[in-house]
Amino acid sequence: MGKSTVFHALTGLAPLAGQSDGRNRARPGQIKVADERLDFLERTYGSKKRVEVELTVLDFAPNPKEQKEGAALDPSLLPLIRDLDALLIVIPEFAGKQAALPGALNAIEAELVFADLDQAERRLERLTKERNPASEFERATLQRCVKWLEEGKPLRSLELAAQELAVFASFGLLSRKPALVVVNCDAERAGAAPAADAAAAAAAHGMELFSLAAAFEAELWELDAEGQRELLSAAGLSAPARDRLVTALYRALGLITFYTAGEPEAHAWPLTCGASALEAAGRIHSDIARGFIRAEVVSYADFAALRSDAKVREAGKLRLEGRDYVIRDGDIIHVRFKV
Repeated sequence: MGKSTVFHALTGLAPLAGQSDGRNRARPGQIKVADERLDFLERTYGSKKRVEVELTVLDFAPNPKEQKEGAALDPSLLPLIRDLDALLIVIPEFAGKQAALPGALNAIEAELVFADLDQAERRLERLTKERNPASEFERATLQRCVKWLEEGKPLRSLELAAQELAVFASFGLLSRKPALVVVNCDAERAGAAPAADAAAAAAAHGMELFSLAAAFEAELWELDAEGQRELLSAAGLSAPARDRLVTALYRALGLITFYTAGEPEAHAWPLTCGASALEAAGRIHSDIARGFIRAEVVSYADFAALRSDAKVREAGKLRLEGRDYVIRDGDIIHVRFKV
């Protein structure tokens, strides 16, 4: 379905050659997150080193021995994607290879739902045999999930409390994962709004729809920065698909970015929305979280307006926050710690 071409368009790496029947079937590629705020911090501090957020994309080689006729997905692929944070579902809609998006998406989602149902039923059967009173909450939660899955609904659309989510946090349930529908289309359609029926089909599954022209995007890797800008402008696009995809993935994964910055290094860090200063410290280093004293915080907007640490302090824009402070997108932090 053109997934390997999409992988090349996003990462610049050639897809896996041929097919594979082994478990080592994934080729990783990184997408560096373009970040104008990090650019500004690097210039302002004169940082000697710059570290962008990187997202890892995996391209899986097909396994012809496992592919079942009429199946939307290779069943041997399902165990390999349980540890992923999100799924990119590629639907081809370019000249010569068209797929009706609602039908293709329904078929793929049905495979994910069935795989989760099988896993949940097997776990529930073991719990029923054990008859352990301590497992009653887990059993009740799984029974609720099984009923939902039996109706053909993905767990993505089932509202679950934090305690319920903890029951199967290690299961890697596929229909619970955030997913993005990537429509691989012709270049002239990549910047246009998606068709109403396609957008509605994706929304019905709790997914966002994203369009790109993989063949066009692959050409960008052959050009320098100026050539890329000219080609994008001629196509009516503001940025490469990989930059636009990151924004969509951030929304799907519920991520924000915070920063640490100074002369030695300007560093962007991804963080789950709603996470605390202590969790942010742990992203930087476990020792910093262990010895956390306080976080010195300034918003990016305030720093961008004042342009120096000294002026930030003079203006009273530097805040001292404790471990429970909820980090906001764009916060620049310095953690005081002692171990």
